[in-house]
Amino acid sequence: MTGRRVIVLGAGVSGLTTAVAMSLAGCRVVIHSAEAPAQTTSALAAAIWHPFYQAPDLVYLARARQTYATLHRLSADATSGVSMRTLTEYFRHDAGMPWWAECADGLARVPATDVPSRFASAYRMDVPVADTGTYLRYLMNMFLDLGGSYVQRRVEDPAGLLDETDVVVSCCGYGSREFGDDGLSLSRAVVLRANRDDAVRGCYIDDSDPAAPTYIVERNDDIVLGGTADPGLTSTMIGEQQIADIVHRCARLCEAVAALQIVDARVGFRPVRRAPRVAQDERHSRLFHNYGHGGGGFTLSWGCANEVLRLAGVGTARV
Repeated sequence: MTGRRVIVLGAGVSGLTTAVAMSLAGCRVVIHSAEAPAQTTSALAAAIWHPFYQAPDLVYLARARQTYATLHRLSADATSGVSMRTLTEYFRHDAGMPWWAECADGLARVPATDVPSRFASAYRMDVPVADTGTYLRYLMNMFLDLGGSYVQRRVEDPAGLLDETDVVVSCCGYGSREFGDDGLSLSRAVVLRANRDDAVRGCYIDDSDPAAPTYIVERNDDIVLGGTADPGLTSTMIGEQQIADIVHRCARLCEAVAALQIVDARVGFRPVRRAPRVAQDERHSRLFHNYGHGGGGFTLSWGCANEVLRLAGVGTARV
C-alpha cells in the first residue's frame, strides 16, 4: 500500500535515509526533528562503511550488504559526497577473511612483508566513504525533491503523532531514551580533522582495542583521524594529550599522518544499544523504530530503512 502519510522523527543519517526510502516507495513524508542535519551526531561521523566491533551476525550482514550496494551506486554521482576508497584493515589475530568480506569489492590479503610485526594479518578492500556535510545535504535535497517536507520541532511522544498521520517512524537515536528505552547509552567519540595531504591516501583501521578504535579516513575535503569510545563519559573537553595519542596511534598505521596539519578536534556521542532497534512498536502497531546503531549508522542506514519499509508494509525503494 502506498500513498500513506508518514512522519519520520530525526534528521540524522537514519532519519534522512528512512524518509527518502519511504518517499521513493510512494509515501507522503514529513520529517520532524529538533535538530537540523548539520547539528546531529551523524554530522560528526567519519562516515566510512565498516562493521566496527560487530560480532558475526546474519541480520547485520544483510543490512550492511544493502547499504554497501546503495552507497556504491551513489558514489557514481559526484554531488552525493560518497566516494569509494581503499581501506586497509589490520588484525591482531589471523582469523582469515573478515566475516563481512562478501560485501566489499576488491578484497585481498596484504602480503605479510607489508604488515607491521605487531599485526597478524591485514586486508585491503574498497569501501564507501561519505563527506558527511555533503551527503546529509544530498539526502535532504533528494527528500525535498521527492515532495517531502521538514518541520523543526521537538516531539514529546511519538505515539501522540498517530492521530495526525498513518505511520510514525522514530529515528531519534539517544533521544529515544526519553520515550522509555532504557537500553540506550552514550559512548563518547573524539575525532580529529586534518587538511588533505597527498602523502596520506586511502583509509586505515585497527579496531582491536574497544576503548581506542584507530582509524584514518581520507575524504574529499579532509582526513579524519580517530578515535575513542568512552562509555558513559559526557564531557566535551578534549586534552592535548588525547589529541597527541590519536595522532600517534594513527601514525603507526600510516607514518605520513604525523606531518598532517590538524584543523580541529570534535566530540560526538554515539547512541549505543545491545542491538539496533529496527522494529514495530509493541503497543502501537503504526509506530516503528530505527535507532541505536552505535557507530554503525552509515554502515546500516539503507538496510535498516528498507527493513522499516518491509515492517510497515509500504513496498520497496531503490536508489
